[in-house]
Amino acid sequence: MTDLHTCPLSNRRRKDIASLHRRKYRRRHGQTVVEGLRAVESALVAGAPVIDVVLTTEAAQDRAVRDVLANAGYATGYDNPSASGVTVWTAESEAMRELSGVESPQGILAVVERRYEDVASLIANLSEGGTLLALDGIQDPGNVGTIIRTAAWFGVSAIVAGPGTAGLYGPKVMRAGMGGHWDLSLARTDALGPALDDCRSAGYPIYGADLYGTSASDWKPQQPSVLVLGSEAHGLSAAVLDRLTEPVAIPGAPDRSGAESLNVAVASGILVYEWVGEG
Repeated sequence: MTDLHTCPLSNRRRKDIASLHRRKYRRRHGQTVVEGLRAVESALVAGAPVIDVVLTTEAAQDRAVRDVLANAGYATGYDNPSASGVTVWTAESEAMRELSGVESPQGILAVVERRYEDVASLIANLSEGGTLLALDGIQDPGNVGTIIRTAAWFGVSAIVAGPGTAGLYGPKVMRAGMGGHWDLSLARTDALGPALDDCRSAGYPIYGADLYGTSASDWKPQQPSVLVLGSEAHGLSAAVLDRLTEPVAIPGAPDRSGAESLNVAVASGILVYEWVGEG
C-alpha cells in the first residue's frame, strides 16, 4: 500500500477549521469545508484550491481514501508529501465530529479557498457566449446548493448571488452542490439591480422566473443572456422585475388547489434546461 505522509492535527488548526461553520469566519479566512470522500475527490479532480485535508486515523488507513489522495498527487514519503504542498492532517474521531457539520462524518474533509469572481468581469465574459444565472434572495441553502449543481450540469457559465441569498460556500450549500462549485464561476453582489443594468447596457436579455410570464414551452431565449430566479416566498424583487426583458413562467395543472408554488430548485432545473440545456 502506498505510504501517506500525514501530520497530527494541531489545536490551532482544529480551532480555525471548526470556526468555518460560522459565516463570519468563512469570510474572515476566505475558506470553507468540503466533507465526504466523493465531495473531496470532486474538489481534487477539478483542481479546486484545496488548503488542507483532514482524515481520521481510521480513514488514513482506508484504501479508497489513500487511492483518491495518491491520484491527486498527495504522494509518498516525508520528503515529498504532496505535489501541491497541501498538508494532510490526521485527527481522532472526536475531533472530526467537532470539525464536521453532519451527524455521522465519513472521516475525511478538505479545507478549500472560497473564490468569488468580480461581477463586472463575469458580465464582460458574456460577450463570449456565456450564460449568467442570478439568484435574488433565495435563502434556503439546500435550494441554493441544488441550483448550483443543476447549473453546473447544464453548462451555465456563472452564478451571481444577490442580497438575501444564502452564502454560496456555506456547509449546507456545499453538500447540496455536490461538486458543482468547481464547474462554474461564482460571484456575490449587494446591488443586483445595477448589475442587471450593466447587462442590459451591454445588450444582454434578462429573463426572470415569474408566475405571470411567458410559458416556458413558448420561450425562445437568446444567447448570451441572464436568467434570474427569486425566492419561493416572495418571488422576484421589484428591482429585478423592473429590469426584465421577459418574464418566464412554468404553468402548473389548472385544478391544483394546495400547491401555491413550485420549489425554486425544481423550477431551476426546468428553466435552465429550456434556457441552455438544448444547446
